[in-house]
Amino acid sequence: MLEPQRHARSFAPMPSPPLVSVSTPNYAASFHEFGRQDQEEDTMLARYHGRIEIRGPLRFWGLQQARPEALQPVRQFFDGWSETHCGQKPPYILAFVNSMSGNLRVSQAIKKQLNTLLDHKFTPSGRGEVSNNERLRERRIWRFGGRTATLRRCGRHVRDVIRDTKRLMAVANITQLRFLVCGGDGTVTWVLHEIEACKDENRDLFKLREEEPAIGVVPAGTGNDLARSLGWGPKLRSVAALVGYVQWSLAADIVPLDQWQVTITFDQAALMAQNVSDLRGPPAFREKTNGSPTQHGKRVFEGYFQNYFSIGMDASVTHGVERARRSCLGKLCFLFGLGKVCYAAQAYRTGGFSCCAAPLSVQGDTLQYRSSASSAASTPWSELEVGGVRQLTLMNINSYGSGRVVLSREELSQTSPSDHLLELVTLSNACRFGCVMAGGTAEVLKRPAALKLTLERPEAVQMDGESWVLPAGCQLEVRWHRTVRMLRPPTCPMGSWSGRQVPGFWHPKEPPF
Repeated sequence: MLEPQRHARSFAPMPSPPLVSVSTPNYAASFHEFGRQDQEEDTMLARYHGRIEIRGPLRFWGLQQARPEALQPVRQFFDGWSETHCGQKPPYILAFVNSMSGNLRVSQAIKKQLNTLLDHKFTPSGRGEVSNNERLRERRIWRFGGRTATLRRCGRHVRDVIRDTKRLMAVANITQLRFLVCGGDGTVTWVLHEIEACKDENRDLFKLREEEPAIGVVPAGTGNDLARSLGWGPKLRSVAALVGYVQWSLAADIVPLDQWQVTITFDQAALMAQNVSDLRGPPAFREKTNGSPTQHGKRVFEGYFQNYFSIGMDASVTHGVERARRSCLGKLCFLFGLGKVCYAAQAYRTGGFSCCAAPLSVQGDTLQYRSSASSAASTPWSELEVGGVRQLTLMNINSYGSGRVVLSREELSQTSPSDHLLELVTLSNACRFGCVMAGGTAEVLKRPAALKLTLERPEAVQMDGESWVLPAGCQLEVRWHRTVRMLRPPTCPMGSWSGRQVPGFWHPKEPPF
């Protein structure tokens, strides 16, 4: 029996419906240990929907707006676009900012700067603020607001904005739509999901793959691994720097990126054995019901990632840090730049550095994988023995854990973010984990196109920096989902890369214009 504090509330019991009198179910005590469940869920949901996580100097002296003369290059770039691109109209930029969650001073300053930069005025509407100009112009910004509970239901509105924008673009004969997402890795996943949903509902607006919007990132999250890898930088250092981000989004190359699907299947009997009466996934996951949420005694959840998926030590530490950050002491640690102290404390508290901790509960210490991205019918499953490891990580890009590059230069030369393959890395002990977190490298065990494994007990899991603890043993399957389009900043002048993160990791397969 695991200790209660090892459990998470992200896969948490469903609260009782309002206005219905029911008896209190027999929940596992671990799901209630660290405060109210709805507070943690709102925190995760807000971060998933683009809560501004910027800390440090930007809070104080980085909020000044760009001077008027600094805006001239962007406007000149727009004005001269047709002359330099054979009469084509410049891309239509749709910027997403959550200005009602996280650090409100910073988020409001970001919204104001983008408003000035993109030259639009706003009028309030029921679920946010949307540009109200009568004619389509090359620049538009949309802001969704309200409290975090409202963010759960704003996906429908996002799809409507994308649909209406595409229709107006067709009338104005504008062919390119580019997104500028202000947030972290989870926010990019959410926007990609809404684009896919809009595409499924409006096939006539997305007849070609090239008509799906490409996404640029303003790094305003916590880890910002995707932004680091693409070259958008580790974080937004000043509000005035948004001028450069808009210029980058206009001149950026379009690059492909694989998106991967994670399917988690729980047996109802295993959930009952852990005293979990009902279950709800974290914001990054949606339950696959197929008519009945408990069909055939199974509960199935699906989620998506672009960066990495990990089970074990790193997820346990990250989950402990996320809980600590909600306490007064944790907030003070990050406020004064002592985040590494908090990570070290949680590594000790969760047993991350313990040599006596149990290995992952992978059934038979064996997983199944496919080595080819071809169809399932032509590629059989093979078995791979991983042994008693304490961490198992699947990586898709060259940035992990807030900018760490786990792969060596030789391994990176064989790696691509769009080859329909993942890099499987395992860590056997805490010393190897500490080496990787200190900047060391790890060996690639396999490059699977799909992977399946069974966990026999609850384990900590991390996906693109968001962590939780599974409440019971389950079956995990990871497979390629689709290829999405991202924006890589131009290489002349250079974007923001450092160390083994280089622009050549991303290979444009389409012309930028």
